Amino acid sequence: MNKITLIAPAKVNLYLKIVGKREDGYHELDTLFHPFPALADTLEITETGEGCTIHCEQFDLPAEDNLIYKAWDKYAEATGFRPGLHIELTKRIPTGAGLGGGSSDAASMLRFLNKHPDSPGLEQDKINTLAAGLGADVPFFLLDGPAWAKGIGEILSPCEVDLSGLTALLACPDVHVNTVWAYKAWSSRDKSTNLKKSSGFNLTTPASGNNRTASKTRVTLFNDFEEVVLPKFPKIRETKEYLLKNGACGAVMSGSGASVISFFNEREAAEKTASGLKAINIDSVLHTFS
Repeated sequence: MNKITLIAPAKVNLYLKIVGKREDGYHELDTLFHPFPALADTLEITETGEGCTIHCEQFDLPAEDNLIYKAWDKYAEATGFRPGLHIELTKRIPTGAGLGGGSSDAASMLRFLNKHPDSPGLEQDKINTLAAGLGADVPFFLLDGPAWAKGIGEILSPCEVDLSGLTALLACPDVHVNTVWAYKAWSSRDKSTNLKKSSGFNLTTPASGNNRTASKTRVTLFNDFEEVVLPKFPKIRETKEYLLKNGACGAVMSGSGASVISFFNEREAAEKTASGLKAINIDSVLHTFS
């Protein structure tokens, strides 16, 4: 039987502003998604039998609770195409880290099904709607580059972000942040006593006169969730501080945490910082943008 391997990369939020809360309970966002290809899950798919079965050594999760299964099931409902699949899932993207691992897995399944030669296929707007029903950031993973997202994350505007020459260091402290908790904490925060908001870190051209910045397009690293997450999870705050103290020209928590994305002008400095993180038991991944 033929096996097909799908790559499901992580994403990071370079900017995340919580605009407000809607009447239906969801929060409106203004966020900049960016792919992080150096960290990815893999889905090894074998077409066999009936239904959809999933095996993952890292997690003992019933298939029906997995977003991959839900993507397969929703696609079958929409198109009538219900191939028998077995999936060997290898998780490398940590959960509860704000990196969209489950959403990326689901999007990879939707791509596979929509391109299958026996599938009737769905138009882009219809598959985007289906993806948004699985999770707010699933539609982003159907794209191949950075995008601004509004609404609950489903209104996407692809954009260009030139990070060439920068080395990204993604730090993943061993902390799990529940997204539902993070939204509730942000909504109920005491605005008079919480952390004072900063304008974030500007990664702009050297022509700006700021010698700590290097991006060729204007990017502001900012995340509203930091206001409530960092006081609750000091290890995330300490990780961000460590990155900045060791030469990062900017750092910001991704999503609702716990990962922190940072940027370095020199790869050597990033590698040295990654070694320092390893010494204090914090995993990290490097990626240099060409």
